[in-house]
Amino acid sequence: RRIVSGSWDKTVRVWSLETGEQLHEMRGHTSSVASVAISPDGQRIASGSDGTVRVWSSDTGEQLHEMRGHTMPVTSVAFSSDSQRIVSGSYDKTVRVWSARTGEQLQVMQSHNFGVYSVAFSPDGKRIVSASYDNTVRVWLEGEQLEEFNGWTDVAGFARALTKANPSPVMISSRFKLVKDRVIGATFDAQIVLLAVFNDTIVGATDAHQVFVLHIE
Repeated sequence: RRIVSGSWDKTVRVWSLETGEQLHEMRGHTSSVASVAISPDGQRIASGSDGTVRVWSSDTGEQLHEMRGHTMPVTSVAFSSDSQRIVSGSYDKTVRVWSARTGEQLQVMQSHNFGVYSVAFSPDGKRIVSASYDNTVRVWLEGEQLEEFNGWTDVAGFARALTKANPSPVMISSRFKLVKDRVIGATFDAQIVLLAVFNDTIVGATDAHQVFVLHIE
C-alpha cells in the first residue's frame, strides 16, 4: 500500500502507507509537478508537469515513458479503470489520451477556450470529463465532445451561483468523481456539487467550506 506525491520541488515520490517511509524519489520533470496518479493495477504512476506526461514503474521508480505533445504545463492526469490509458489536461487548452503501455498519443481533444484544470475517466473508461478556466465542464466520448456545460448556465442554479452571485471559474477537483450519470465536483466558490450530467439538474450542493475546495475523494 503506497502513497504517491508530486511537488513544487519537481519530484514525484512514493511512500509506504504503513510506515511513512519514502520508497522512491523520481526526478526528470523540469518544473513543479501539478498532478500524479497511480494506475488501478498498481503497476504504474503518471505525473504531469512541464508540458510532459511521464510514466514510472511503481515498483522501481524507473521512468518508463516521457510523453510530449502538450505545449504548456500539464495540470491533471488520470488513469482509465483498466490501467491501459492516461488522460491529461493542460494550460494549452487540450485534453489528450495516451497509451500507458507504449506512451503513444491516442487522441487530442480541443474545444476549451482557456486552460484545462482537471480531467478524469468515467468508471467504465468510455467517457472523459474535463473542467477548464473557461468556466465549462465538457464530456467526451471517443474523442468527440458529447456534452458541454457552458458556464453552468445549462444547469438550474449554477448560473446564479457561479456567473451572477459569484463569477468564479468552475473547477472540478484533481480527482473528481464521475459516477454513472453524475459528476461530484468542487468549485472555486467553495461549493461541492452533485450534478446529473444528462438531464441538467443539480442533485445536491453544499457550501459549508469557507474557501475554494481543492480535492474530493
